[in-house]
Formats: sequence, structure tokens, C-alpha cells
Amino acid sequence: MAFLRAESLLILVAAVAVLLCIPPVLADDMSGLPTLQQESGITFITGGIGDEERDALKAVEHDYNLHVMSAGTSGAFTGDTIIAIRTRRGEELLSTDAGPIFYASLPPGHYVVEATSDGQTRKQDITIARGTTSHVHFSWK
Repeated sequence: MAFLRAESLLILVAAVAVLLCIPPVLADDMSGLPTLQQESGITFITGGIGDEERDALKAVEHDYNLHVMSAGTSGAFTGDTIIAIRTRRGEELLSTDAGPIFYASLPPGHYVVEATSDGQTRKQDITIARGTTSHVHFSWK
């Protein structure tokens, strides 16, 4: 019996040691928040597959002035979308694989948001004004 207690204590000590050795970066990844990304000076975050990711994104949505949601006509989120942001003159600022939720921080100006999913492409002109948020919803068949 004493042997079992000693063995259990040893396992507990080993488990605590392993948890204490997790690097802080890896611990941050366990928060459920997708990775913050940057391209052409535009900071963005995308994801939303699963409740934990959606909740984590909801908590930071106020940090972004462009909110894009991609869903099927049934309302189910679509996670296989490519989002591109262009100037009105057509200059591509970013293009990335995106989950059903995509948030970006853009300077004030006029843009074209283009989304492609399952061979279909949709575009929407947007204006980002100081202190406002632009919401775009793409619906796919």
C-alpha cells in the first residue's frame, strides 16, 4: 500500500514538473485565440472553427475595424475561404486563407474585400472611416 502512495506521489510530481516546463509561448497558444498575423502593414486574425475559437475572437473583435463573416446559405459557418483586400484601384494589400471569421485593422480609406470559396467569388466595396467598423457577410451556396 505504501508503494502505491509513493508511486502516485511520484507521478503527481512528474506531472507538475512537466506543466512547469511548458514555455510561455506554448501556454499562450492554449488560450484558444488564433494567431495574430500581419501582411502589408495590415494586422488581421482569422478562425472561428469551434466554440472556443469563436469566443476568443469575439473577445477581441473591438480591436479591429473590419469584420468579415463567411457562411453557407443555411447559416453554417464556412471555413474554406480566401479573403483578399484591395485598394479601389485594384492593388492587392493582402490575400490569405480565412476561417469563417476574419478581422482586420485597416487605415481609413476605400477598399474592395473579395472572398472566394468553393469556386465562387464575391466582392464588396467598403469604406473604413475613423472610429467605425465595417461589417461584411459573404453567403455561399
